[in-house]
Amino acid sequence: MKGSIKRNKQTGKWDIVVDIGKDPGTGNRKQKKKRGFPSKQDAEKAITKILNELNEGTFFEPQKLTVGDFFTIWFKERKSSVERTTYNNQLAFYNIYISPKMAAVKMYEITPIFLQNFLNGLLEETDLENSTIHKIFDVLKVAFKRAVKLKVIKENPVYLVDLPKIKKSEMNVWDLKQINYFIKHVLGVKRPSKYFTAYLLAILCGMRQGEILGLRWKDIDFENKLIYIRQTLSHDGKELRINTKTKSGTRTISIPNRLITQLKMERKTVLENKLKYGSNFEDNDLVICTRHGRPVQSTNLLRGFKKDAKKVGLPVIRFHDLRHTHATMLIGQNINPKIISERLGHARIGITLDIYSHVLPSMQQEVANKLDEIVEKF
Repeated sequence: MKGSIKRNKQTGKWDIVVDIGKDPGTGNRKQKKKRGFPSKQDAEKAITKILNELNEGTFFEPQKLTVGDFFTIWFKERKSSVERTTYNNQLAFYNIYISPKMAAVKMYEITPIFLQNFLNGLLEETDLENSTIHKIFDVLKVAFKRAVKLKVIKENPVYLVDLPKIKKSEMNVWDLKQINYFIKHVLGVKRPSKYFTAYLLAILCGMRQGEILGLRWKDIDFENKLIYIRQTLSHDGKELRINTKTKSGTRTISIPNRLITQLKMERKTVLENKLKYGSNFEDNDLVICTRHGRPVQSTNLLRGFKKDAKKVGLPVIRFHDLRHTHATMLIGQNINPKIISERLGHARIGITLDIYSHVLPSMQQEVANKLDEIVEKF
């Protein structure tokens, strides 16, 4: 490996050329050229640095791919490695927010300051939620991480950007009195929705929306009163996914007799529809399904729940808040947080404790009172 220095007669500055080996594809000699050094000493330092990196195996030559070129390659690879909804969401974020600002820029030109300016532009020019901005940068982070692995760039600049904090969405839950009132009265309202069983699965099991809509009859063990969570429905309702998104999501939940009774009633309704519609019934073995057996759209479930909550006169909460209601109800009954964490499908008990930390302080006095009972006076 060697390098040379030459003074540019037109500019008076110094240029360098360093041999950096051979192109593995063509076998031709490759050179690294840099121009415009103000002094010969600066040029010599630059050559020394490159030669040292070559000797140590740390030299990196940025490729001249544009962001648009790289993302075209990345999305082809991505399509077969992630779920369809994930792919579509990432592609949408790229096309709408990233591509207009970066597609023509070289990958190696995407520096932390470039991304910080991009972030500032999103904050100033759009009314996006901070959580959405995080999702945009998640796409960049994953893509640039792959670019580092493929030696397109040396480092991932996304890690050095300060993103705005995400405000936790307010958690609204029903208390035990409201839960019992809802269960008792919701079927008595005028034109109640047909999703009562789905409501109970959320309230009594803490299941996620996709888990409820993907639940199959073969996943229910009536004899042992168990539900096995091992299939979910995508958010857009177009895909039934075998297995859950995470290992902890695939779990077993013990269920009460009240739910067993309702599930048997639901199964009777599904079987009646199956007989009624015959070949027009699409048998997906789903517990919560349309009268023709097809998956229920999540928007219909959410809309039905909102209407039913209004009709019984209870505060309207999100359907997902029924999952939180389940957790806070169990915490209020002094159920071990480890058991609650397992029912919810959290990867770690710490996640459960963090989410429901606002409920735990109210239990501190109970602990203190209990200590007064069991510790002798002194």
